[in-house]
Amino acid sequence: MNDNFHDLFKQSVPEAPSPQGWVQGARRKRRNRQVVAGGVAALVVAGVAVPLALNLTGTAEPIVASPEPVVTSPEPTRSPTPAPTMTALRESPGPTVDPAPTPEVEVSLAPANDGRLGAITCYNEAHEPVRDWINIGTIPTGAARAWLCTNPDNYGTVGPLEPLVADVDGLIEALYAQPELTDDSAKESAEAYTVIFEYDDGRKMSFTGDVQDATQLTDGENLLQGSEAFFHDEVAARWEAQRELAVAPVGEYVPARECPAVSYQQALLPVSLEEITGGYACASDGETSRATELTESLAAQIGREALANAVPVEASEEGGNDVLVLANDWGDQIQLRKAGERYEFRGDDSLVGWTPSPEFAAELDALFAG
Repeated sequence: MNDNFHDLFKQSVPEAPSPQGWVQGARRKRRNRQVVAGGVAALVVAGVAVPLALNLTGTAEPIVASPEPVVTSPEPTRSPTPAPTMTALRESPGPTVDPAPTPEVEVSLAPANDGRLGAITCYNEAHEPVRDWINIGTIPTGAARAWLCTNPDNYGTVGPLEPLVADVDGLIEALYAQPELTDDSAKESAEAYTVIFEYDDGRKMSFTGDVQDATQLTDGENLLQGSEAFFHDEVAARWEAQRELAVAPVGEYVPARECPAVSYQQALLPVSLEEITGGYACASDGETSRATELTESLAAQIGREALANAVPVEASEEGGNDVLVLANDWGDQIQLRKAGERYEFRGDDSLVGWTPSPEFAAELDALFAG
């Protein structure tokens, strides 16, 4: 299992804005996160996503009009204000507290059952990953939702548990804006994906692609040029932008604590270590295993410190199967595998390592010791 893990890493509320605007915003946010992470220690983490070499193509910034010149008037003379009485203080309202952001999109998670990974729509009635079995030709606009599916059985990653319900037609249009296939020379990877479109009349149609350059996009009839940019800018960016609008999923979801932890539990989309809300420590010696739940505060602290202090590394042969599994509100997971004194995890385009302070390392070791 360790070999598989190392091989995988080596491979790899004003008025709602327009769909184009929020998708572009997600692309800019990804680029900004990469720049900040690179400045810290060449760290690149959510990504999306092993997969998540999340290099985005440039997107034109909107033109902002220059502000009108401001004319400053002399400050008027004011009489001294008397100090408030205790009665006035008691009767005055407290400080204004900004309300929580209002979701502009509501979306629920729909995980598969029976311990399978990913969304339930990503499996057929025989509980098999859908793959390309509904690639049946040109996909019409008008779909109610779309699902991003992977094949975790092939040591890949896990697609989002929620459907895309915003700008679904925009994704279909982006697909058919791609040029005809001229280069599919990339080696097959574990990061092939399927996007399934559902219509209100019960129809389902799909296309398949890969997160790499020099790959094929196909709906079963049309052969189009697949690329890393198409996946990140047109597919992943739409789910990320929708999450910004939704704030959090509707309802509560508690992911299963799989232990021993396997690398293909990890999310296809990037997992920001700044947005960790839970997780567990998995201790395994090959014969027995034990999962210990992390408090939300401890999980968040691990995420913050790993983000701030990780550096690119080569996969270590040291260590066993002890893993910190961190998760966000959307059920996406990222794993920090213990390798000697450091923890290794995936960045956007490389494996990175984090060595906690001696005091924090001792606290984490205690989780594995039980």
